[in-house]
Amino acid sequence: MNNKHNGFTLVELLVAIAIIGVLIGLLLPAVQSARETSRRISCQNNLRQIGLAMHHYHDTLGTFPPGKISDIGPDWLDRGNLFGWGALILPFIEAKNAQSLIDFSQKAYSGDENSGNIHAGQTLLPFYLCPSDRNRDVRHVSYYNLDKYNDLWGCYGLEEILLLAPSHYAGIVTETISEFGGQRESDGYTLKNDELGVILLTRATKADQITDGLSNTLMITEASSYETSTPPVYDNGSWMMGTNIYRKSTAPINYRPKCRHFESGTFDYSCAECCRYQYETRSFHPGGVNALRCDGSVLFIPEVTSLDVLAASITKDRGETKTL
Repeated sequence: MNNKHNGFTLVELLVAIAIIGVLIGLLLPAVQSARETSRRISCQNNLRQIGLAMHHYHDTLGTFPPGKISDIGPDWLDRGNLFGWGALILPFIEAKNAQSLIDFSQKAYSGDENSGNIHAGQTLLPFYLCPSDRNRDVRHVSYYNLDKYNDLWGCYGLEEILLLAPSHYAGIVTETISEFGGQRESDGYTLKNDELGVILLTRATKADQITDGLSNTLMITEASSYETSTPPVYDNGSWMMGTNIYRKSTAPINYRPKCRHFESGTFDYSCAECCRYQYETRSFHPGGVNALRCDGSVLFIPEVTSLDVLAASITKDRGETKTL
């Protein structure tokens, strides 16, 4: 009688498991890389959709949208109703359902969490969300409520906080890293001499004012938040209000502050490192960040890009010869 078994021995089984484990270890980085490539492409498609909406807006109204509907007064308070470019282009980006929730005749901060513009502003809009950025929670947005009296200042304009849905993309208003950006001239209240970009704080830009060339000038960049506090106190990321406006200063692309505040998941506006993180271009994509040019094209900007080249790509009419 033949009692020989044809199954695996324990040693053979362990060897097979070890080989499978090695193969999984080798394949996992490739799978993760493929998934990130897919997410980065999806992010770029979001920016292309935003770019089309920007140009439809321009074709209809004769300008690109302002960074926010605002009129900065001599007291530096916003006199406009504070809607940002992300809200203004909704009619041109196939988002009529979200647009229908907004009452543009009212202040952006009107209503509450269950009704009105605040309720609308808590709506997550997928084309304003990078797939690589999982920070989807509502975040603190600071603004001045001009309907409330400020006892400390003796005037109307009380700083308050709203909780609003995020945007991972920011309009570019200016830069402060070149010889042009370093000229901090101002007429006292409109900041018009300090707005070197395209998506401006106090007024709208026409395509023919971008004399450096539409294909040489950036309009929108990613502006993800790396904070871990809940909810995030970083307020440069609401699609509805004009807080998602990017001012490039001195930090490299994808910069993370090196300070105890940031490492603990908080943000301190009195800390130089934390403030270096404000209004910068950053993403959760390894090695760089996606951005939208004024001609509607999208590119990936590597982290190693020099600040001089980045500054030249931000200004719209300064005649720099450096390009991305």
